[in-house]
Amino acid sequence: MPRFLRHALALSLVASPLAAQAYNYPALQLPVLSEREYNFAAANAGKAGTSLYVQWRESTKPTWQFSLDGGLAAPEKGDTRILLAGALAWQALRSTEELPFDVALTVGAGFSSGNGFNVVRIPVGASVGHTFELDGGFSLTPFAHPRLSLDRCSNCSLGTSDTKINVDVDLGVNFEINKQVAVRVAALLGGADYLGGTNGVGFSLAWTPKGLRK
Repeated sequence: MPRFLRHALALSLVASPLAAQAYNYPALQLPVLSEREYNFAAANAGKAGTSLYVQWRESTKPTWQFSLDGGLAAPEKGDTRILLAGALAWQALRSTEELPFDVALTVGAGFSSGNGFNVVRIPVGASVGHTFELDGGFSLTPFAHPRLSLDRCSNCSLGTSDTKINVDVDLGVNFEINKQVAVRVAALLGGADYLGGTNGVGFSLAWTPKGLRK
């Protein structure tokens, strides 16, 4: 089996024990893995309301990265929801002259609870983009992150449970001010029906401690 397929299969096998995107907010995953990153984010997605969340990303090997999400969401109707999530990413491709795109495969699972029902999401996708170096040490990275998400709602309407497959797509850009600080914005297209699935937008400030590189 080719090496690329072996790693893709490995990603799919580890999805179930991990907790990525827990709610209707952009995943904000770049196509190039971070050695370490703390990402402070806010998002809004129609009926899903406003989310405030923090992401911690860490590379365990040059081609592997894990991440954890935690936060709160305030939907238009109902009580505040708790958000917990995590993911794995694998650096499938790096940009070359022949193929000027970076690609990271992603897989994970997320959990949100509130208003008397729980939602579990298991998204699988790929973040694709390219970094443009600018004058003054700045850089700009447009990226797209499409993914399929297996979503299950427990204790939904009339106390029943339901499972669906939804499509989420992030379209975003990362503006790196220096090696420690970046500003990121992304639009979310799609979202889970159980959570008021709709388009949304998210903003974040990403920080990498000094002494580590991206």
